[in-house]
Amino acid sequence: MRLNEIYNSYQDDVQFLSIYIREAHPDNGWRSKKNILDGIRYLEPTTDDERTEVATICQQMMDLQMPMLIDSIDNAAESKYISIPMRLYLVDGDGNLAYCGGEGPFNFKPDEFEEAIKAQIS
Repeated sequence: MRLNEIYNSYQDDVQFLSIYIREAHPDNGWRSKKNILDGIRYLEPTTDDERTEVATICQQMMDLQMPMLIDSIDNAAESKYISIPMRLYLVDGDGNLAYCGGEGPFNFKPDEFEEAIKAQIS
């Protein structure tokens, strides 16, 4: 997975965090044919504990190596960062956005994200 490659390359220079937000393709919402074929079938969580359970399974299935935080059930992080279904951000040492990737999956560009990291640490 490309994000794991980036994480492993720069984890000594950059603090990485993944935030699991609301489920993009729950069984009781907009279902993805790929998820159904892959046996990935979950209802939209209604509590923080349920979301944590689904997020943990997701992290394991994707073999995502970077630390993961879980957005609260009121979707505070998703709302603030407009991140559904996925998005890459880089925050500089002063707390300012140094990179804001496009909305995924079509504008999810890990190589562009890596270039922004290189520019920040050089």
